[in-house]
Order: sequence, then C-alpha cells, then structure tokens
Amino acid sequence: MSVNWGFIGAGVVASKALAPAVRNASNANLYAVASRDISKATNLSPERVYDNYDELINDPKVDAIYISLPNNFHAPIASRALRSGKAVLCEKPLTMNYQESLELVEAAALSKSLLVEAIWYRWHPRLIKACQQIAAGVIGEIKEINAAFTYVNSNKGNYRFDPALGGGALLDLGPYPLHLIPSLFGGEARVELLTVNQEIGPSGVDLVTKVEALINGSIKFNFNVSFVGHLSQEISILGSNGGIKFLEGAAFTNWNEPSTLLVNDEIYSFESVDAYQLMVEAVSDVILGKPGWIPPHSESLFVMDLIDQIRVGGSK
Repeated sequence: MSVNWGFIGAGVVASKALAPAVRNASNANLYAVASRDISKATNLSPERVYDNYDELINDPKVDAIYISLPNNFHAPIASRALRSGKAVLCEKPLTMNYQESLELVEAAALSKSLLVEAIWYRWHPRLIKACQQIAAGVIGEIKEINAAFTYVNSNKGNYRFDPALGGGALLDLGPYPLHLIPSLFGGEARVELLTVNQEIGPSGVDLVTKVEALINGSIKFNFNVSFVGHLSQEISILGSNGGIKFLEGAAFTNWNEPSTLLVNDEIYSFESVDAYQLMVEAVSDVILGKPGWIPPHSESLFVMDLIDQIRVGGSK
C-alpha cells in the first residue's frame, strides 16, 4: 500500500526536495499538486493538477497533504486540511506563533488526523547518532550548545522579507537550531533567555537574530540566524567529558551528500542519504498504521513558544 500525497505549493523545496522524496519512497505516491501557478504544479508531473487549494483538500483520493506556502498560510490551510480528515505535513515553522500552533494541534486531535512539522533533518542519521551518543553519556553532561545558520539572502522581493507573510531570519531559519533543544531534552526543557539581539531590516523583518540562553538552569545555548552573514551552518555540543561537532556536510541542509560527525576523538562517516525521503516514509508508515517515528506535537509547540519569547525579547 502507498499513501496518495497532495502538495499545496510547488516552490523550490517542493520541487527539489519533497517531490523526489515522494517518488523514491517505498510507500508514497505523488497524486496531486495545487499551485496558483499551474505550470509549476504541472512540472511536478502528478496525476492531478489544481489551481485551487480547497479542490485538492476535498479530493477524496488525497490521503496526506504537504504544505509549502509562505508562513502566514500554514495555519489556515493546515486547519482546513485537518478538518477534512487529511494527514498534514507542514513546512517549518509550523505556524506564525504559539497560539496558532496550539489551535492546529487541537484541530488535529479533534479530527483524529495526523499533523507533523517538516523538520526533516530530525530524520537524518547524523543527528540521530549525535543524540544517541549524548544519551549514552559519551561526552558526559552537556555544558554548552552552539548553533548557527547564516547566509546572504539578496532576493529582497522574496516573502522572507515581508513581515505580513511571516518573513524574517528567526521564523525562516530559527526552527532548525531551536529544534536541537527538544531533540536533546524533549519538549519540557526550561529555557531562560539571557540576551536577544536583532538587526531589523527596512521592511520590518529581522535580518539577524542572536540569542544567549540557559537550558535547564545551567546549559549554555548560543544561536545565531542571519540573512546577511556569510554562509555558515554549525552545531557543536560541549560536554563534561568531550564534545560533538558536525563536520563535513551542512549541519541543517544536508541531504543527498556524505557527512561526518566528530564525537570526542572519533569521526563517524555517513553515506549520502535523502532525509526528506526518510521523513516521507516515516510519516507515510504512520498513516498506514505501521511503526514510524514522528516528533511529538509538544516539541513543535515548544519551539513556537520559544520563538514568541525571542521576538518579545528582541523588541525591547
């Protein structure tokens, strides 16, 4: 059996990452795509093409919907899909804020439909290995976490520079490093913000957000996301008896290329893997009633709550 996937949105991530992932998955089928640009939908070669989102949502042959629209559309489109009984895989950030995310989680519970945030690197074997090594005590107690995702975004006409569409570095890039916290500590971790520094651009979105925080009272957490810095993706975790560092291969956008992980003095190598495909297969398995890992809603809610707190801290 396979899951019939419908895509709402046919942009870069949908076309370059999710469409190949669904095609190569053992339990998924790219059945339908809806886009306001019908040519983009057609280019993905689904069985059905729509120029209206609700028509795809109401198609009885669609089992699951992947949403890759500007951030302000996530909550309303996902809500309609959940109410129709569809499973939903929604791009990060899940919504614009914690309250919207909470309402989506409640809608999923009410409709008994699956809701998953597409933090695809959570399925990457390198991150899984890092979490396993930490859980096994290989580096001792965690003392400090450093995470950064920066690059130069010169496309000023992109939705990422429009505050009404949910633009800004924090919403666009922040979910990647922030999801490290629930990956390591679960969705009940306590985070105290020490400093929040933001650079706000002419359009009103944050071009840079830098945070220093404490996790569970003692663990230092430093993270930096930026649209104006040189390309950098970093994850390093310092422990009482060693440390972990993501080496070759981008920390947050690594798929279909080899990567390495330094644990104390030992280097672990990982062959090229499509973590998007691993995500699609895991979600599809759950839809089909088979075993499959998906992150709990508490972790997405944790990240959205933290993003809200950072925004308040940065506005002071």
